Amino acid sequence: MDDERRVQARYPRHQANVKAARSLARQVAREWGLDQLAHDLTLVVSELVTNAIVHGKTAQGREVLLTFDLTPFHLRVEVRDSGDGCPRRQGGGVNGDSETGRGLDVVEAITSRWGVAERVIGKTVWAELALNPEELQSYGEGVCL
Repeated sequence: MDDERRVQARYPRHQANVKAARSLARQVAREWGLDQLAHDLTLVVSELVTNAIVHGKTAQGREVLLTFDLTPFHLRVEVRDSGDGCPRRQGGGVNGDSETGRGLDVVEAITSRWGVAERVIGKTVWAELALNPEELQSYGEGVCL
């Protein structure tokens, strides 16, 4: 495996593109020999891309940028949109009764850490899946930087 790899894709802001993003996540996991992370990676991508499309409040015609970065320690997923605001966990947990609003709770539960970086236009929500979990600590809830 190379020490570092990167894959990026842009998707128009449309709900149907969540499926395409999940498919890319499975492909990246397979091509990078990370089959053990495929399920978790696909779930994280699904939640982050869905949030960007549904809650990102970006103008029609704007795109969502999905980035996968592989380092020797983790696989990082970033989803950038042009919407304002800082996403927050709803706090209901992954076992709550609500059918919505648990996406970031799910992301927090299955990643080693996650967060939000505000940009001049929009934001990037990122999450990392540890390749060597004992070397990374959980950082808890993401915060806008």
